[in-house]
Amino acid sequence: MADDYSAAAARRIVKISQRCLDYWDQRGIVVPSITKANGKGTERRYSYDDLLKLSVVRRLRQTGLSLQKIGKGLSKLRRNVLGGDPLLAEVLVTDGKSLHRVTSNPAAVEDILADGQLVFSVVAIGHIDEALRASVFPMRRKTKRRGRPQLRLRRKAR
Repeated sequence: MADDYSAAAARRIVKISQRCLDYWDQRGIVVPSITKANGKGTERRYSYDDLLKLSVVRRLRQTGLSLQKIGKGLSKLRRNVLGGDPLLAEVLVTDGKSLHRVTSNPAAVEDILADGQLVFSVVAIGHIDEALRASVFPMRRKTKRRGRPQLRLRRKAR
């Protein structure tokens, strides 16, 4: 797998606009970990984990959760939860109105933004990871073609 991805490749793979990429970076929701923007005209470089985080945020947005609530929830998680970036390390759940996380107790779900919300939609990072890999691998194959596979013809049985 490639070590890093340009902003253009990240947009294409994750299927978000340049404006989203810029805004999410400015707000600290997903900041490129390889090369950050250094003024106008500099190129951001994203890691595979960054692509995964962008995909998780995109999926949370698709459920109807506002970017303000995503940012507020991530800020709380980053302050209070140990063990890496919550976009990679947590199981996040949303009903489109609030953000929850599955705790170490499988029967307990913590409401990050407010208490007592009912949970409807789960964002499973593993599934997003699989879909993202399916997008990244064909892109790599196009750049590293090693020839065409041989076709095998079946003979008719007599």
